[in-house]
Amino acid sequence: MGSGSIWQRVVRFFARPHGDVKSFEQEVEAAGVAGRADGGMRIIPAAKIVGSVGRAQNLRSDFFYKTGKAITGRFVRIGQAMQAGTILPPIEVYKAKLPRKQAGEEKAVTEYYVVDGHHRVAMAKKLGQDYLDAHVVEHRVAAPTKPGPKDAAGPAPDPRPE
Repeated sequence: MGSGSIWQRVVRFFARPHGDVKSFEQEVEAAGVAGRADGGMRIIPAAKIVGSVGRAQNLRSDFFYKTGKAITGRFVRIGQAMQAGTILPPIEVYKAKLPRKQAGEEKAVTEYYVVDGHHRVAMAKKLGQDYLDAHVVEHRVAAPTKPGPKDAAGPAPDPRPE
């Protein structure tokens, strides 16, 4: 497939409206990181890559630039390599499970935030690639504290058996 065809697909892709990419700092760090661990190399679903670490203010939800030249030669070269089946280096992502409302109830949803590989993610989403190789660092988010009923009688009894 020639580069002209890629450009045509990209132009059609940009005709659709896009929101903002999520910010790791606003979504995960604001929730409170309780710990982190190296998750190793994994194959992750492109659909669950929703945000960026440090570049969210510059990117749309499709991982292309908000302003200026939205697509550069680098995007095109990466897209051509993907279409040719070239194995690219794994992206670097942070993983977090965050409480999200789905169908009226709150569930813990896995989301990935890109540290390195924004161009690869943009082109994978653009070309309909379902999965990407990634090095994952898992972030455990602090559980939200829910206020319990006030006990006017004093502290709760000791639950340990006597």
